[in-house]
Amino acid sequence: MQRILIACSMLEDEIKKVYKEIECNIPVIWVERGFHNTPEKLNGELQKIIDEHQDCDEILLTFGLCGNGTEGIVSKNTMLVMPRFDDCINMLLCKGKRESRGLTKADSIYITRGWTLDSESILSQYDKYVEDYGEESAEGIIEMMYQHYKTITVIDTDSYEKAPVMEYANQAARLLGLSSQMTEGSTKVLRDLLLGNWEEHFIVQKPGCSVTQTLFYFP
Repeated sequence: MQRILIACSMLEDEIKKVYKEIECNIPVIWVERGFHNTPEKLNGELQKIIDEHQDCDEILLTFGLCGNGTEGIVSKNTMLVMPRFDDCINMLLCKGKRESRGLTKADSIYITRGWTLDSESILSQYDKYVEDYGEESAEGIIEMMYQHYKTITVIDTDSYEKAPVMEYANQAARLLGLSSQMTEGSTKVLRDLLLGNWEEHFIVQKPGCSVTQTLFYFP
């Protein structure tokens, strides 16, 4: 059985943790973080990688719907398996049997260590605005962007050192006038994906069948 995993670099800490725990040797193709900010580019990149690996028996993806970035992707000759979640945040918050489609709170910004490394993370955005417009204007821009949020929540997936990520959250929260907290996360879904436990939480598409939004409806 020949398999590959197409994975978002945002989940690198969590995937490496699971690989070590289960001694997994499935080849990984990493997709850079920036694609998740532009769903149409993510869609094209995923389709390109899928098309290049039609000699496999199964292609596993760590991507959910991702702002419709996976809608319409299709593998002509190979089965596709992917998490049945709107995004990786909801996936990492799933610790067991899911009772609702969304596990996030609308007024919270969720981060992991991988998120802090992204060029579009809060402090990276702020630094760029300071460089372009000056400190006073940068503060106004960043506050306006995040004015509807109340909390920054660090998801503890037990995959990285927590203290630096919590400090990042505290610093960003002070900048935005928000609170910060930590919540328990899980790598259960990633583990099940790699172990082939696809009874729940997964979309299994036969060759030639495209991914649609309706596949993510829950329950």
